[in-house]
Amino acid sequence: MDVQLNLHSEPKVLKMLLGEIETIRTSRWQQYREESHPMLKRFTQQELNDEAYATYKNLLTNRSRRLPSREAVLAISNYLECTSSERNDLLLAAGYLPEHHELEGRSLKLALEQSHLIMNALPLPAFIATHKFEIVEANKAFCLLYEIPIEELPPQHRSMIHLHFNSEYPIRSRSTFDATAFQLWESHAVYGIQTFKQNNIYSRYDAWYLSLIRQFNEINDFKAYWSRKAPDSESDISQSKVVMARMGEGNEWMPIRLRQIHISVSSRMYPRIEAFLPEDEPARKLFTWLGCPFEGILQDKLKSYIC
Repeated sequence: MDVQLNLHSEPKVLKMLLGEIETIRTSRWQQYREESHPMLKRFTQQELNDEAYATYKNLLTNRSRRLPSREAVLAISNYLECTSSERNDLLLAAGYLPEHHELEGRSLKLALEQSHLIMNALPLPAFIATHKFEIVEANKAFCLLYEIPIEELPPQHRSMIHLHFNSEYPIRSRSTFDATAFQLWESHAVYGIQTFKQNNIYSRYDAWYLSLIRQFNEINDFKAYWSRKAPDSESDISQSKVVMARMGEGNEWMPIRLRQIHISVSSRMYPRIEAFLPEDEPARKLFTWLGCPFEGILQDKLKSYIC
């Protein structure tokens, strides 16, 4: 629902909106005055008029006094490559409610606490992830399964991207041991990146997002997968993972099949629990050794969370 405006306030609101737009537009124009924009944008008033809002010049010259719709404001913000904060400034200036795509503050804290309780009650290898793909916490079964002490990793490496791509950690080598496993690893890599991009599409110009991508680009051939598209909707996380695992040091390595599932704890997609189910008999035996027997009571408990 948008904030309602009366007819007397609309000219004042329009003036405020145009002021905010021009402040951001001028900032972008100055930023790319000396260097070329990757898409050759010039951020002029005429270009904004041509590319984002066809009556923008009319608004500036008072030939039109009609307040742009919410959709128009969002189109202008996309053209201007606004950060989430700048986009909300434009929406508020136009009298529309701001957008909040992720939980913050106390709401986020409560969601993380609930995730912690559910993960500890769910006897499966699992970890808690945020929309930035940060791994907030992982349970003992997950750490044993992949032989990764999450709490001992550098904070900047506690992410799904690092664990999947970084050759310093065992997931990549143990998930690419033959052609079939490598193909599945690639499929999950592409799907994961596309999920990250889609979920954070409104934050792609935010400082945290740009900083994170710079960090990711330093990881082994991450750039090669950044722009790749998933072949189709079936070639994604719905497929099994194939990894090499063992029941403790000194025991024989064996390939097992796992399926990754997502458990959200609020109306938002994140934070959420990423858990793993056994897909074949070797995996079920390993899960029993991990203290996660996927039989009877576990299956019933899992249904209570995902139904």
